[in-house]
Amino acid sequence: MLYSLILMLSMNFPIVESELSSGLDVIVGEDHSSPIVTVCIVVNTGGSCETAETNGLAHFYEHMFFKGNAALPDQTAYNNRMRELGIIRNGTTGNEVVRYFLTVSSDLFDEGLEFMYDAITGPLFDQQEMVNERSVIMNEYQRNTSGPYWNLWRMREQVLSIEPWRSSSIGDPDVIQSASPEVMHMFQHKYYTPDNAALIITGDVDMETVMPVVEEMFGNWEYGGNSDYFDLGLNISIPKDTTVYAGGPEGMGSVSIVFVGPSMAGQQNWTYAADAWGQFTSRMSGEYFNDLVTNGPFLNVYASYYSQRFEPTITFGGTIDPELADEGLEMMRQEIQSMFREGYFTEEGIAQAVEQLRRERLFNEESSRDMATGTLPFWWVEGGGLDYYNSYPDSLAAVTVDDVEAFLNRWVKDRPSAVFVLTPEGEWVE
Repeated sequence: MLYSLILMLSMNFPIVESELSSGLDVIVGEDHSSPIVTVCIVVNTGGSCETAETNGLAHFYEHMFFKGNAALPDQTAYNNRMRELGIIRNGTTGNEVVRYFLTVSSDLFDEGLEFMYDAITGPLFDQQEMVNERSVIMNEYQRNTSGPYWNLWRMREQVLSIEPWRSSSIGDPDVIQSASPEVMHMFQHKYYTPDNAALIITGDVDMETVMPVVEEMFGNWEYGGNSDYFDLGLNISIPKDTTVYAGGPEGMGSVSIVFVGPSMAGQQNWTYAADAWGQFTSRMSGEYFNDLVTNGPFLNVYASYYSQRFEPTITFGGTIDPELADEGLEMMRQEIQSMFREGYFTEEGIAQAVEQLRRERLFNEESSRDMATGTLPFWWVEGGGLDYYNSYPDSLAAVTVDDVEAFLNRWVKDRPSAVFVLTPEGEWVE
């Protein structure tokens, strides 16, 4: 086992990152403020790994993770054991990140860790349980289709995505209906292997004693080497300016202008200026807000860079009275152009934006449980490890006005954009 200490100087507890011989990354944070421990397993998979024929398997897998396994062979045994240990657990499936986590009292850490090991290594994919869970997933799908932004999401998939199914983490109904135990096992053998995952443990544990337990238990998880996650290409392309009107409910309107942004895979040097730009632009005291909301037709506006490996985006957007959507779109375009005017960005304003981002990071680091279930899994995947997250404060603090202007010149100026306008009269999408 290789040990490497990562000093999170801004945090209340240290983090140690290790790697087992099987390739499993192990990240441990020692925090004795409460007698609880959180265990999270994050996997490099999600909708972005799927084909048109497998779209929905990552999401289906998440649901089956909380079913019977080789150690707890049916749902009754699984639920009984969960109650015995007082486990609080959940999981999430995104386009690029899948994570599973549980929290137990620290005196039951070994048992909780074993519970997670059994779930990740020995799923049964029982046929009847798959039938039962299929209806749950389809109900979830139907709830999404009835949401006010469903048409907008579908339009974004069709316009922005090179392969639209890779943008749909909830999946395709036909794939969900036809999924079999054999197909699920194939997905498991490709992605659910130690070399494609990380085990994150935070809370009331002792690093010196926890690592031998982890190595003894998870050292049996067999290396796979089958994942293609890091070989996947970008799934976003805007070859020409495009404007789409999507249908929405009465009284609701929104406008967004989207550009392709820098990928977390190979273009991380641009991301610090991107974050500073987004924070600066979204200030309620800034020109962007004042021009478009205080003195304009928008109810609210935002500007953001979305950190992603496969679908990074730069978005200018806002909510608006649908009758004023076209007027608002033109004003937003003009505001974007004004950002290339000298003096729009100031060193003082960028410094304030950087400070706000620093404080947000400190807030996110207050809870070791939140770190285990949210922050660390996300950045371990998106950054390809924790080096990016660890060096982020220093890199962000070095951002200048010149960097922000260079970012906009590279990724926004004279670049094609996709415009999405949500109005009641917009096109309906099935």
